[in-house]
Parts: sequence; C-alpha cells; structure tokens
Amino acid sequence: MKSSIMTRVYWPCYKWPGRTFNFTLIEILKRIARSGYEAVDLCEYPLEFWPLTMTKCEMKKLKDTLESLNLKASGITIPTFSPGLELIPIEDDRKIILKRMERAIDLVYYLEGRTVMYGICPVAIFGVSREQTYKWTLELFKKSSSLAEDRGIDIAIEFVNRAFPTSDSILQFLNEVGSKHVGLCLEVGNINARPKDETLEEHIEACKEWIKLVHLVDPVNDEWLRRIGVNMKWVIRKLKTINYDGYLVTEAFAREIACNKLDGEIAKSANYLKELIRHT
Repeated sequence: MKSSIMTRVYWPCYKWPGRTFNFTLIEILKRIARSGYEAVDLCEYPLEFWPLTMTKCEMKKLKDTLESLNLKASGITIPTFSPGLELIPIEDDRKIILKRMERAIDLVYYLEGRTVMYGICPVAIFGVSREQTYKWTLELFKKSSSLAEDRGIDIAIEFVNRAFPTSDSILQFLNEVGSKHVGLCLEVGNINARPKDETLEEHIEACKEWIKLVHLVDPVNDEWLRRIGVNMKWVIRKLKTINYDGYLVTEAFAREIACNKLDGEIAKSANYLKELIRHT
C-alpha cells in the first residue's frame, strides 16, 4: 500500500476563472511533493475536466512535472454532478461521460498510474425509470472496460448508498459489468457511499476481491472518525490481511481548513499514513 492525495483537497486554493491546469495545478503538485505524500490523484472541476481536451504538449508537461517532483500519478477521479450525465435521457450527453472515461483511462496509462474513479447513483430521474438509468450506467462501464483491460488500468466505482444500499447490490452490479478491471472504490470516510446497515468490516469482507482503490477522509482526525465508526489502525490491518496493494487516497478533510494552513495538515496526514502502513 502507498499513500496518495486528491488535488480536490486544494480546491480552496485554486484561481478562478481559468483552466486550473494552466493556472494552478502545477503549483498544487509542488505543494503535494513537499508534503510527504508519494502520489497524487488528479481531480479537477467538473466543468473543466481537462483530460477531455488535454493536448499532447499538456500531457507531456504534466508527466515531466510529476517526474521532476518525484511524484507518482496514482490515478484520476472524474468529478460528477448529481446526477451524473450517464443518467441524462439525451444520448449525446451520455456519450460525453464515456468519452471522458476513455480519455481518463488513456491519460492514466500515459502517466503510468493505476485507477480511474467514478461515482454512480442510478435513480429514477428526469421522467426516466430507475431500471433505465441503471441500464445506462451499466452500459457506461461495459463499454469503457474493454479499453481499461487493454491498458491494464482499473476503474474503481464509488457506489452511492441511495442506489446501492447493500454490499450484495454492489456485487450484483460488478458481476453484471463482468470485467476484472472494474471494481469497488472502498469509501472509508464517506458514509454516504457504503452500506448504511453493514459495518465497515462486513462491507470489506463481502467485497474484498473487488477493491481497486481506497478513499480516506481526514485520516488523523480520530475524534471525527470515532463518531462514524472508523478505526484507522484496524482499517490498515484489515486491508493487509486481504492483500490489498493499491493506494490509500486522502480525498477530503472533515473540517474547513484555510488554504494557507493546508500544507501543515496535509503533511501530518501523509506522515501518519506512512507510519500506519509501516508499523500496523
């Protein structure tokens, strides 16, 4: 296991307007490199998800920057609206998501990363039944899985529990996709994206063979983690027993932290995770 952090954590620091890749992302990567994290998960604003339009020169600039900072790209998170465009009745809108997924897979492959993450919540909406939105969502992953398999990239899905209330419902969806490269993004801190009536231990045990990525929220915040029933030492120990060898991605903090104070808090979380992985 290795630690990574999502660029979304730094969104309070981003300059606006303007494409974040050209104006802010490089500076954020420098801050991450100084923090002690080994890798970065690239997640940008939904309206300007830059892998969709990234030029070859921009791709090379990003790769060269990461290499110069001794940072790995663990993966890409595709930000979603609620609902995602895969639920929209207009087929051309749904094709945008497939194109984004495929571009993200290609970019992660180019950067020598491991995962593309996408969150889903197929529900009845816009006059469309839940059965239909479920079918469209399923089609998205069936269509993108062939490219993921070809590139050796994993797609990790965040399952919002409003649509997937149990581990069994998650496993049903993954079995319907039918690809060894499409699996679960285990949400440790986001209680809205894991089954409400199952313990975290039960959820991990049920889905252990499908875990492609692990998301953490505020890993050093023991008081908050206790309130949501999470013990980080236990989580790391459990992941080791199931031979998980992917990334632990800090996706957010459970508290507001000013931009000028983020570096200190992020460094604490990086050091804490390294010690947990090493000694637990």
